[in-house]
Amino acid sequence: MLKKKWLIGVFVFIMLALVIIPGIYVQAETELQKVNRQIEEIKKAKEEAAKYAMQIDDEIARIQRAQMETEQQIEYVELQIDETEEQIFSLEKEIEVVADQAKTAANDLQIAEDRVEARDELLKTRVRLMYRKGEVSYLEVLLGSNSFGDFVQRFSDLQKIINSDKKILQDNINDKNIIVEKKAEIDKALANLEVLFADAENLRATLLAQQKEYTIKIASLEEKEQELVEVKDEEERLLSELAQKESDLIKEKYNLMYSGDKLAWPVPSSTRITSDFGLRIDPINGTKSGHTGLDIGRAPGMDSLYGEDIVAAESGVVIVASYVNGYGNTVMIDHGSDIWTLYGHIRNGGIFVKVGDTVKKGQKIAEVGSTGRSTGPHLHFEVRRNNVPVNPWDYLTDIN
Repeated sequence: MLKKKWLIGVFVFIMLALVIIPGIYVQAETELQKVNRQIEEIKKAKEEAAKYAMQIDDEIARIQRAQMETEQQIEYVELQIDETEEQIFSLEKEIEVVADQAKTAANDLQIAEDRVEARDELLKTRVRLMYRKGEVSYLEVLLGSNSFGDFVQRFSDLQKIINSDKKILQDNINDKNIIVEKKAEIDKALANLEVLFADAENLRATLLAQQKEYTIKIASLEEKEQELVEVKDEEERLLSELAQKESDLIKEKYNLMYSGDKLAWPVPSSTRITSDFGLRIDPINGTKSGHTGLDIGRAPGMDSLYGEDIVAAESGVVIVASYVNGYGNTVMIDHGSDIWTLYGHIRNGGIFVKVGDTVKKGQKIAEVGSTGRSTGPHLHFEVRRNNVPVNPWDYLTDIN
């Protein structure tokens, strides 16, 4: 906003200077000298205006590039957010499944511990149940034999008991080991999933913060662009005022009078109209808007119109020969009787006249280009009456 006020201040100062400075000169200055000096002052002011216009266009282009890059970053972040949310949803489902498995494993472990306890009780009572005499050792059982046959039988029975003891003990070990290992694996998997879930949540929070940051940046860039557009509009208005003032001085100097004859066609090598005067769909932003002139493009069979000659549509005096916002490199000619013609989008280095030059009808003044707000090489041609664009067909020579 400060830049906008500063630029407007510069132009106001220039306009005031044009009014105040002449009064400082001594009375001995002739009227012609006075007009020439004022024209020279306006010329310098217009050069400054054109320079500011180019700077503003460059800054707008930079902002638009930054907007495009930021929008691409937002799209990438939004894609990452979608992927992260899908990952979080998947992890939530996995955590539910694994948590259920952990509950099942804990239940199985309790059942196994119950089985171990039951087996332990069986080991404690096996001999007592056999002899009903309390706890006895294997040796006491054998020594209590009544005969060799009884000894063999007791030994065989003890062997069976020992084998059963070993199986019970091994079953206890197996039950505990398998279920403890399974529970440990499930607990580990659950812990890993919870870590992944926490990481995904942190990533989502980071991405959402980035999205907010980029959105704020876009809003800031749009605000800056709008400020520059306002500055550019004001600059264009002031430049038009300068051109009008210069035109008045030139008419005073040359006493210009438009003959009323039909204007010559400005591009001898092509009569193809790519966009007519009036309402049209803007080729850059796609919206319906008024078109203030004729766009003349390459004729059928031509590779390009770039570099082709542009000629003066009528005799007159050059009042603009510089960069103009939107039009790019531009020539404007005053033909008298408040009739001007404008030639826009001239190539860089393609202006062959300067402000104050008198030109003849049909004289080469420039070459076709694509500077300013243009989608390709063509000439934007305008006819202005009292500095207001009018339909060129009302003034042009019939090209059919």
